Amino acid sequence: MTHISHVFELNNICFAYPNSENVLENINFKVRQNEVLIIKGESGLGKSSFLKLFNRFNDITGGKLLFRGRNLNEYNLEEIRSSILYLPQLPHLIEGTVEENLIFPFRFHAHSNKRFNKNRAAELFNHFHLKFSINYDALKLSIGQRQRIALIRAILLEPEVLLLDEPGSSLDEVNRRNLENQLSLLSESFCITVIMATHGDVYFQNRKHRTFTIREKTLVENILDKHS
Repeated sequence: MTHISHVFELNNICFAYPNSENVLENINFKVRQNEVLIIKGESGLGKSSFLKLFNRFNDITGGKLLFRGRNLNEYNLEEIRSSILYLPQLPHLIEGTVEENLIFPFRFHAHSNKRFNKNRAAELFNHFHLKFSINYDALKLSIGQRQRIALIRAILLEPEVLLLDEPGSSLDEVNRRNLENQLSLLSESFCITVIMATHGDVYFQNRKHRTFTIREKTLVENILDKHS
């Protein structure tokens, strides 16, 4: 069997909303397995729209997007959503305890072959400096706490790819840097490919990553941040 070293391959990708001009165009690069990719750009330039192409919340309007060497639209949506998880900037939590929120996605058919690991959840709480009990009322959490709970929930699902939309936007500087450093370590230990959108700088210690900036509707790699 041929080994596929690239999770994604983007060939001349374009995206536009219906009856509108292109938001993104002429995007060409490959994403390696277990790689961290940072997508930077000001608000309104299409960072979130770009992230959503990878799990087909948005569909490309031009070019070709390959996942594991096959056209992304050849996969059924259940398989895509099981392997590729998208975390919005403002995560949704259901009414109930934190534990109930962590368990909730395991009930979906797409994740029916996975099991909630309570001990691992406790370890992740420590990694992300969360001091409250898993029996705490989830709807009483701050936005920053909700973002970290949503990230822990995603990691527990052990996806192949994590798409993160401004995951530390509601955190102070200390907690944001801790989140980014822990994310870099955990994504490596869990072998998760991470594609993260942000408008600010990201601090990953001892982890190779690449940074792209949205300019004139395309993505330009920042050579100074490139690690091979």
